[in-house]
Amino acid sequence: MTLKVADFMAGGGGSSQGIHNVPGVELTLVLNHWRLAIDSHALNFPGALHECCDISQADFRWFPRVDVLWASPECTHHSVASGRRRVQLDQVPDENGEVLPVDAAERSRATAWDVLRYLERMTLRGKPVLGGITENVIDFQRWNLFEAWRKGFELLDYDVEIVHLNSAHAHSRKAAWAPQSRDRFYLGYIHRSVGRKPDWQKWVRPHATCPDHGAVRARQDFKHKDREPWGRYRTQYVYRCPRGGCEQVIEPVAMPASKAIDWSIPAQRIGDRKKPLAEKTMARIRDGLERYARHLVVPVEGREGKQAKSLDEPSRTMTTRRETGVAFRPFIAELRGGSSKHRSTTDPLCTVTASGNHHGLVSEDLAVPYYGASRARPLSQPLGTLTTVDRYGLLKAQVEAEDCLFRMLEPEEIGTAMSFREGFRLLGTKRERVRMLGNAVTPNSAEVLVSALTEAITGEDLEPA
Repeated sequence: MTLKVADFMAGGGGSSQGIHNVPGVELTLVLNHWRLAIDSHALNFPGALHECCDISQADFRWFPRVDVLWASPECTHHSVASGRRRVQLDQVPDENGEVLPVDAAERSRATAWDVLRYLERMTLRGKPVLGGITENVIDFQRWNLFEAWRKGFELLDYDVEIVHLNSAHAHSRKAAWAPQSRDRFYLGYIHRSVGRKPDWQKWVRPHATCPDHGAVRARQDFKHKDREPWGRYRTQYVYRCPRGGCEQVIEPVAMPASKAIDWSIPAQRIGDRKKPLAEKTMARIRDGLERYARHLVVPVEGREGKQAKSLDEPSRTMTTRRETGVAFRPFIAELRGGSSKHRSTTDPLCTVTASGNHHGLVSEDLAVPYYGASRARPLSQPLGTLTTVDRYGLLKAQVEAEDCLFRMLEPEEIGTAMSFREGFRLLGTKRERVRMLGNAVTPNSAEVLVSALTEAITGEDLEPA
């Protein structure tokens, strides 16, 4: 049994990539309002029917029926005024002097009501859609018409369940895991005629390690027991060991931001920039340097009483042995928005948004050759050939923001952070590609959720990661 799937997509089509990874499904219909997004999507999924239209005005009587519907409607919290403000901000040139066309705005994306409208139309035609997923931001549940909207699914004979999932914890089988912390709301629904409900917990419980029980599939535990479970990872829920009587809070396996970084791309010294960084950005970088870039002198022999010290402190006594190393790490500075000011490259990125590229990579150390024509290189790259003489020295700049190297993340790196597969093609300028990526669903999240739904509809077991 092959299930036909429609994607009322947002952005670059990450949901479609995740859907494509699920066995037993076929992507047949794709809708979006932005011609560039549709053309990009068609490059990657030429077999699907693509329609570029204002979905809120679409007459679904003339659209084909599918078995499964994925929809990523616009956030209903944006008022008309907010929509105008978004369009105005889109016209402000970015770092590369690029602006966005008016048709890139979200105001013509499907609304939450269009999901119900399509489901109702297919039911009236005599063969209802069997199930689907609607994705949105976490605060979607604060919408004052949310309960009425959810009730609409039940009136159309669907059972519904709400899932809150951070993309960093969506452990897909085929899609790359996303090195990005991205909390999203998902409403899954299945028609009662199917006779089965999805086993969501089989698919959304992430791998983790318990200190006492080893490898486990962690259980989501919401902090506020007196209200309906919803919210963001760490703020409103944590993960616990599922073994009886344990209940320890454990950290799910997550890919670090460094997995998305192409370390071969050069960066510029901040103090040499023609256009200075905004003072707020500089403040975030200085704060990040205090937190992440304080270098350590580290004894590498395991004798007692030798502790790592900051380079700001006097070094320990030097002996006749070469036994001291220098430890450091780069970090990500968030230029605007986000849930924090900066974070280590060992943590997932903060949420990639559609408003523009706001992730900057800050590093400060180079390995400098003393001989030959070799060039200095960051310590994240392999050294050149090592010979029988000392060839490399460590260039340690003072921990001053102006001396650090800085660059914006490239669209390809953002795509990796979003879990897009290598080689996925997006058209347009850098800013247009970032808009498509920031609006997109992470493929790994779509894969695990559609797998749960497909398993229930077909009655055939699928294996999670």
